[in-house]
Amino acid sequence: MKAWWLGVALVLGTQAAVAQETGEAETRRVVDPLIEALMQQERIAGMAVAIVRPDGVQVLDYGVADREKHQPVDTDTLFEIGSLSKPFTATLATLAAVRGKLDLDAPVSQYLPVLEGSVFDDVDAINLGTHTAGGLPLFVPETVNDQDALMAWYRQFQPSAPVGESRLYSNLSIGLLGLEAAASLGSDFVPAMREQLLEPLRLNHTWYDVPTTEQGHYAMGENKSGEPTRVSPGVLEDEAYGIKTTATDLARLVQANLGLLSLDDELQQAIDATQRPYYQVGDMTQDLIWEQYPRPVSLDTLVAGNGYGMILEPQTAKPIAPPSDAAARPAKVWINKTGSTNGFGGYVVMLPDRQVGLVMLANRNYPNAARVETAYRILSGLGAIEPDAATP
Repeated sequence: MKAWWLGVALVLGTQAAVAQETGEAETRRVVDPLIEALMQQERIAGMAVAIVRPDGVQVLDYGVADREKHQPVDTDTLFEIGSLSKPFTATLATLAAVRGKLDLDAPVSQYLPVLEGSVFDDVDAINLGTHTAGGLPLFVPETVNDQDALMAWYRQFQPSAPVGESRLYSNLSIGLLGLEAAASLGSDFVPAMREQLLEPLRLNHTWYDVPTTEQGHYAMGENKSGEPTRVSPGVLEDEAYGIKTTATDLARLVQANLGLLSLDDELQQAIDATQRPYYQVGDMTQDLIWEQYPRPVSLDTLVAGNGYGMILEPQTAKPIAPPSDAAARPAKVWINKTGSTNGFGGYVVMLPDRQVGLVMLANRNYPNAARVETAYRILSGLGAIEPDAATP
């Protein structure tokens, strides 16, 4: 009898292994030609791609992390992820809220008293996390080179649009949210992020300052002209665009956002809260940093929504009232975020109803449209999204 059960177990185990190998091979059949074509078209030295599914994560590596050293991309390669750091910052804020430390609807100046008497008496954390704080600009002014100068700049800021009525993508907005969240937790930003989020999520290869022991894994970026470059230190770098990480670690954040990990209840609530819709901005719904679209969605819509017009120009924002947990995960949505530094380009897509996600990291800054199109073709080829009549 025992021998019979052992035989069944061996057969089932073999079948499962074969099925896994078949699935991985099928994934490569779809993904490899698309990524190889993208890398050739955009002259990308190296990429790491992670496919997230309910049964696990498959990471695919391509090219080299450093052209001069001929160092191949592998599972330990660290990429700058630029604005894909912003969802981490938003999650720290929602975690502080879940723990009763931060009221997302309270004035920012309540947690940063240095801003009392400024416009931030009328701006809340939701405004900061949705880029609706009255027109905060994209970049920190060149004259701002330390924390005192930054706070002085915020104190004198005058909105160019009514708070809560216009969206303008801004590092200064999410950066201030990071400072507010950390202050509510009684900590500086990076220690708070590491203790409250990165360590509980077991993101063991995610860094703000890459330690000496990890420098050998840090990819060399290339700007749009092909020149080697890495991100330079700057005010609000950590809060807005400073993370360096692996495709595996970023895929783990995606797993958490898709409800695929067993996490502490408070942490899962905080992660889910970042997907709550707050504003309608054209075809795009603005969550806390994440951006979503109802599916089926055309490629043209996604390209436009991730285009430079949405980054550089103000857009009318219509409040979605009341934002609710029930509205956070509609049956079919495409949730995404791009991230760039001068030498790196990344893109993340999540399909909550399918519990499928995609991470694309490259050591070159290349156009968002190419990222979106490739991701769309990958997910379509894998059968993860339904065809849209408007997309050829």
